[in-house]
Amino acid sequence: MEKTEKEICALMEKVNDYWIAQNPETGDCAWERAAYFLGNMAAYEILKKPAYLEYAVRWAEKNGWNFSRNPQDQTTNADDLSCGETYMDLMEKYGVKGSMDHIRKTMEWTVQDPKNDYWWWIDAIYMALHFYNRMGICLKEKKLFDKAYRLFLNTKMERGLYDREEKLWYRDAGYLPDKVRTADGKKVFWSRGNGWVFAGLARTLEVLSPEHASYGEYEQTFREMAQSLRGCQCEDGFWHTSLLSPEEYDMPETSGTVLNVLGMLMGIRLGILPEDYRESAGKGFDALLREAVEKDGRIGWVQTVAAAPGAVKKECTNDYAVGTFLLVCRELIYEMRAER
Repeated sequence: MEKTEKEICALMEKVNDYWIAQNPETGDCAWERAAYFLGNMAAYEILKKPAYLEYAVRWAEKNGWNFSRNPQDQTTNADDLSCGETYMDLMEKYGVKGSMDHIRKTMEWTVQDPKNDYWWWIDAIYMALHFYNRMGICLKEKKLFDKAYRLFLNTKMERGLYDREEKLWYRDAGYLPDKVRTADGKKVFWSRGNGWVFAGLARTLEVLSPEHASYGEYEQTFREMAQSLRGCQCEDGFWHTSLLSPEEYDMPETSGTVLNVLGMLMGIRLGILPEDYRESAGKGFDALLREAVEKDGRIGWVQTVAAAPGAVKKECTNDYAVGTFLLVCRELIYEMRAER
């Protein structure tokens, strides 16, 4: 990972410019777009390229600053909520005139709802945990922190999706070990799904006060996962789609790898993980540069939208992997600037 800040900035620009050129229409407010736009905003933060801000504003305005395609929907779906992060960045950090109406109404509605079982799949932790906590800060509403914690505990404990022995997560109840196993009889732990949780916890720990009652639970889970994920990294630097049986789909996979690299880099920056995790993160980033990032900025070896480990093709790309790669680049630049 011997790259200068100038080189990382150039890489960031090349990757994002390629994506925007290939996708001039901003798309809907689905989770795939939302995950990309987090990275686009990171690229704007670092590079200050007006086209990136304009692209995000067009996206938010096209969606009416709403969480779903139905403006009246007071949604509890974590995938829908994920676009709210970029809306808040645009309004809070960059002074764009948007609308808090739908965000505020949805948050007010959800804290009143007695149900805490929305997050039946683990990807939800990336899509919404950070957002609930960020909105708790923005609205000065303690109930949002508490709601997020109850939702997290339901997923982890009541649904039993966190394996306390392996320190990894089942994607949903359909992948518990009494339901399905890998070809060689091991538990099914999906790389990208665990990456969503790992990076989602890192992003939450970045904004949440260590004094909050939920912080210790998040931090402990994050530390445990980090140790397990480091042990699942393959010799080629990637995390293959099946964490305990990597040879089952023996090829690179970008989206899980880039999420795990992001989580490790953030954990180091936040002082939660020791410096020796930098070796694993660097090995993963080098693998991405070697195999996944093409000369024109296209990112390949991305598993398509899925719910479990599976085969991956080199020509496959997707917006969520591009967005997360841009977040990784920002972390590397943060690190370089902190050392100056």
